[in-house]
Amino acid sequence: MSTQPNAIEACAKHYADQETDVIFYAGQITRAGYERFCQTLSKKTGKRLLLVLSTVGGDPNAGYRIARAAIHHYEPENFSIVIPRYCKSAGTLICIGATRLVMANQAELGPLDIQLRKEGELFQQSSGLDILRGMTHLQQQALSTFSEYLLDINAGSGLSTKIASEIASNLVIGLYQPLFAQVDPVKLGEMSAALEIARRYGERLDSKAKSLSNSSALNNLIVAYPTHGFVIDRSEARDLFKNVVAPDQNEKILCHLVRDGTMSPDSSNPAVFDFIETCTPVAPTITPEENPDEQPLADQKPEGSDPADVPQQLGDDGGTAQVNDQQHDAGGSNQGDARADEGPAAG
Repeated sequence: MSTQPNAIEACAKHYADQETDVIFYAGQITRAGYERFCQTLSKKTGKRLLLVLSTVGGDPNAGYRIARAAIHHYEPENFSIVIPRYCKSAGTLICIGATRLVMANQAELGPLDIQLRKEGELFQQSSGLDILRGMTHLQQQALSTFSEYLLDINAGSGLSTKIASEIASNLVIGLYQPLFAQVDPVKLGEMSAALEIARRYGERLDSKAKSLSNSSALNNLIVAYPTHGFVIDRSEARDLFKNVVAPDQNEKILCHLVRDGTMSPDSSNPAVFDFIETCTPVAPTITPEENPDEQPLADQKPEGSDPADVPQQLGDDGGTAQVNDQQHDAGGSNQGDARADEGPAAG
């Protein structure tokens, strides 16, 4: 069900009265999205930030910069995030920088395993954990196979343990060497570095916000889940983050705007805009020509000199106030950019 315009305006007024800026970010986490976010921050008027975040993930470097910019402008304790539906990968990284997460009933976070583009593919990506999990699986299988061969040979043939172990080793090498030979050490290093990026960024954000529930939460977000698309719902998120709550009435309106609208969490051109600025009615402007009471004195005749020239009363236009519904788009101008270059964060 769509949200009524009056309810949207009342919601915007509520946050304006609470001195809370509300920014929508819908789409992939990109450098362009970060630039638009900074431009929107340059118009900040409130003391707190409520970021409505809908994303399938993206660039972890851009995600880190978005979180740092919010912390820099508002301080961690004044930074909250509303999650209407999807907030995956780099979106989850941004959440580590906030001290309060508002998750709707259908909302879900995702693991922090970084996605890398598959070789030879334009659009397909793979998890940074895939090759590491494969290596771990091969190692475990090789050790298990060696133990089985050693016991079988030693017990069944009466050979010494030394000779049996040599035979078992040769058998295992013959089985697994072709598989290990397919592993590219350079690619393995890239995968390890990609996961280390998520870890280091997460540590820096948590050192500011203190948002994670315990010392193992970050490691769990990186390696504890089997797939990149694994669902972390509100209940499980409470095991990872200290402050996870259900939305109140106004926050539900914000969630409905994302779910009922056309803002895609997978868009490569993210929508970033100030909710209060977009939804606050603009009062109509009355020019002197439209209001006879404000005509220059030289143009007015003495009262009663001509009954036909009695000033007419301004009529009621009966219309609704226009609402500025243009989204804040940072693509065309570099003026007013807010830069969160506050220096390197403490590790």
